[in-house]
Amino acid sequence: MAPMDASARPRHTLLLYRSSERADDALRSMCSRALEGGSLVTVVVLAREEDARNGCCDTRSVLWNRVGKVADSVAREAVARGADEIVLADPRGSGLGRLELRRLRRSSAVPVRG
Repeated sequence: MAPMDASARPRHTLLLYRSSERADDALRSMCSRALEGGSLVTVVVLAREEDARNGCCDTRSVLWNRVGKVADSVAREAVARGADEIVLADPRGSGLGRLELRRLRRSSAVPVRG
């Protein structure tokens, strides 16, 4: 059996998701197209993690999944999973701040859409 040509592999999208009506619509649409076209979708959700020393309701949380720069982590995850693109389900509600979003678009080896 001959090896699979790289151009014949299914397209793989890493979808950065945070719950909102717009993001839910984008997720449904992306998964529907993937199912019809035989492509792959990996959904990544960012979650802020509170420092236990601050109590349960402290809004000063600065930890993101025990990583330093969130944009770099998302970009690394896309490369590690072999994604062809990073799609922001809802760019305004992605969980990334303006500077983090700019950093992701500027430094990612994988193209960013949305």
